[in-house]
Amino acid sequence: PFPRNVEKQILISNIERTYSMRRQLPLRLSATGMIGLAALSATHWLREHVTAPAPLLAFVLGSMPNLAAAVAMPLILASFTPRISQVPITRKSRVTYLVVLSFTTMGLCVWELMQIRNDRFVFDIYDLIATGVGSVIAYVAFIWNTRSFTDEAARTSPRGEA
Repeated sequence: PFPRNVEKQILISNIERTYSMRRQLPLRLSATGMIGLAALSATHWLREHVTAPAPLLAFVLGSMPNLAAAVAMPLILASFTPRISQVPITRKSRVTYLVVLSFTTMGLCVWELMQIRNDRFVFDIYDLIATGVGSVIAYVAFIWNTRSFTDEAARTSPRGEA
C-alpha cells in the first residue's frame, strides 16, 4: 500500500529513533547519578564553611554523604552496564539493576558497620538509615528514567516478562 520510498523512510526513522534512545538512557542514568555527586560535593563544602550549624543542619550534614552516595553509585554504575542501559528495558535489565543496587547498598552498609571498630571514624545508625533511603531514591530514579524505554511486551505482560 505504501510506496517503496515511504517504507524505506519509515524504516530509517525507526532506526534513528532507536539509536538515539540507546544513547539517551545511559546519559539519563549517569546525569541523575551526578545529581547525587553534586549533593555530596555540596555537603562537603558546607561542612567546611558552615561554623556552628543548627542541630538539624548538623544532623543533615552528618548523614547526607551516605544518602548522596547511595543515590549516585548505582545509577552511575548502571549507565556503564550494557545489560541495564540497553533499549528496550526488559525484566532482565531490572533484575541486573537490582543486583547493582544491592551490591552498592551492601558495600556502603559494610563500610558503615566497619566504623564500629575503627577509632578514626564514628559509627552512626542514621547513616545506615540514610543509605537505605538513598537506595530507595536510586531505585525510584531508575524506574522513572527507564519508564519511556520499556518494551511494550514488558508493559502488557502480567508478570513483566519480556
